[in-house]
Amino acid sequence: MTQTEPLTPTPGKTLGIVALVLSIPLSLVGLVLGIVGLVKARRVHRNNWWAVAAIIVSFLVIVAIVIWAATLVWLMGECAELGPGIHEVDGRPIECVAPAGS
Repeated sequence: MTQTEPLTPTPGKTLGIVALVLSIPLSLVGLVLGIVGLVKARRVHRNNWWAVAAIIVSFLVIVAIVIWAATLVWLMGECAELGPGIHEVDGRPIECVAPAGS
């Protein structure tokens, strides 16, 4: 009969799970907690797939937010130049509304 090693919890596993839960609504917090959970697990040469998943999801959410913000800034610039109304830019219609109070 062989003896097996006792199961020890992975350090940072709980932190990785919390990071994954927070990775969509608070992506920056989820990213930081995921990195901390992964570092804790790597110090004792263990895998923490929860933390890895949290890092990936947080990173993708942050990239999506940056793309969305860049598109919004571009649209605001186009509308500032074109003025209110429906305009066609590069074959796509863009509807610009007048700013509130004008």
